[in-house]
Amino acid sequence: MIRIYSLMICALFTTLISTKAQLHVATGERIVVTSGDELTVAENLSNSGTIDRITLSGSAAQDITGTGSILHLKVNKTTNPVTISSGTQSIFSTLDLTAGTLTVGASGNLLLKSLSTGTAQVLQHTGAGTGAVSGTVKVERYMASGRKQQWRLLGFPYSTSVQLSSLTGMGMEFSTGVKSVMYFDETGDNGVYGNGGVRNAGYRSYASTADNVTAGTGIAAWVFAPTGTTALSGGNLSDSVTLTSAGTLRESGADVTYNLSFTTTLPVSKRGWNLVANPFASSINWTGLTKTRIDAAVYRWDPVSTNWTSHNGSAGTGGATDAIIESGASFFVLANDVSPVLTIPQTAKTGMAPGFNHLSKAPFRLDIPGQRTPSSVQGLGIRIKASGPGNPFPSDAYVDLSRPDAGPSFDHQYDAVSMDRSGGVGLAIAGSEDRLYAMQYDLPITTVGSEKRYYPLKITSPAKGDMILSLKTEGQWNPMNSVALIDRKEGKTLLMKGGQLAHSFTLDELKSEGRFLLAINHVKMSADGQLPVFEAKALGNPMTGNVIELQLTHPSAAPKRWRVVDATGREAGAGLFATD
Repeated sequence: MIRIYSLMICALFTTLISTKAQLHVATGERIVVTSGDELTVAENLSNSGTIDRITLSGSAAQDITGTGSILHLKVNKTTNPVTISSGTQSIFSTLDLTAGTLTVGASGNLLLKSLSTGTAQVLQHTGAGTGAVSGTVKVERYMASGRKQQWRLLGFPYSTSVQLSSLTGMGMEFSTGVKSVMYFDETGDNGVYGNGGVRNAGYRSYASTADNVTAGTGIAAWVFAPTGTTALSGGNLSDSVTLTSAGTLRESGADVTYNLSFTTTLPVSKRGWNLVANPFASSINWTGLTKTRIDAAVYRWDPVSTNWTSHNGSAGTGGATDAIIESGASFFVLANDVSPVLTIPQTAKTGMAPGFNHLSKAPFRLDIPGQRTPSSVQGLGIRIKASGPGNPFPSDAYVDLSRPDAGPSFDHQYDAVSMDRSGGVGLAIAGSEDRLYAMQYDLPITTVGSEKRYYPLKITSPAKGDMILSLKTEGQWNPMNSVALIDRKEGKTLLMKGGQLAHSFTLDELKSEGRFLLAINHVKMSADGQLPVFEAKALGNPMTGNVIELQLTHPSAAPKRWRVVDATGREAGAGLFATD
């Protein structure tokens, strides 16, 4: 047996270090192994301290005892299992099941930690039987203090049901009329998606802690306080919450298959919504899932911006990171026909740093909070953002004109429905079939500079007040195709210049429909694609009599008034244009 006694031991290995002796790490001691190096043990391990990274390998059965911490644990065995027979081993970063089986006792001797610095994850292991975990594993889900108390979409990575009474760390309330944990029943959907804070009828409350959350079911939980607090309230979390669950991990190596719901008797815009759980204790990438009779877009709730985000595998309302579904989260998908199936393979797991596994990836954002990285597969489109009262984070929508197989009606392979917003300004594109779009894909423009497109915008707000609506082109936008924002109330047509446009206005109603139009080629551009064309032609030339007749081509909307100035700038005349 190799026994560690010193207060601190740093083994900075530059090569593979292997021992066939038993390894004992005492309480308070630590083995530091630098990244890229490997400590391999072929016999039993007793760990009551901390090990940075260790691989259990060899032909003999191996046992782990003690209560300690391991940052990176790898199991790589061709025969006989690794067993954690007593104590608790806490994994802080990664569990790598390269080969063999890890057997855990029924009391939960393995804990996947979640802290402010990151969340542990089980890495990808392809092929059934190449890696598996048997027994009860405890999994944590950290949620930071200071974050707004709100509904969170949570999920459990287990192949068996989880009884609500077994959950620890998160306050729950089941008094009459106040239920803080719900699931979603597709058959009860009434088409209300966050509009003004009104709850969709598809949400069904659990009655008590005796209820079970079935495997694969996503839940909506009002995260308001740690365990022991029952009074629901608003505001921000005064303390962090660490939800702990336990069960048998879905780590047999096989794909996870969800048979989802699609109710044909519901109206078209109210059928097919399913809330499902991330089946793995790891973040997964939506692009790696197989969707059968399921729309291309995934819908996530972002607790930082308190807004819905969507991603269709190539672009999203926020960018590439919204294709990532965090460990411990659930998400909505939209089925489009009977017998929908969602298949989630091991290969969908991401290898991102543990910090990225936080809900909404916070505090490890990839860039400035509220902004996301652009998609790696960028289309040709216009990003629209609306900001104003109630939330510092803007709501955004996206129009794309790069797909020849798209169209003005709802495209299941590209478009995303707007889920609305109750805690801030909401933005959507008004489409066909009474649908509101978060992303609308349309046919490419074939006649450059003259083929007109109009997209009505809907804006909602929790309060009246000053707002900003901004537009920005993405991709290789042809400058001959003009982009304008028409404000019908103010009688303005604002032309985008330099690929960007911002319009400040006052919203004097909580819902605005029909006021704003995103207009493409409404304004004719000059030959160089930089300036709008303004033409004034004298009719009846050469003129006779004392009347000058002019034909005006205005570069924006129909103007309401005219004014004539002389060479010195003095006004020679003014008036209103006649209207029909």
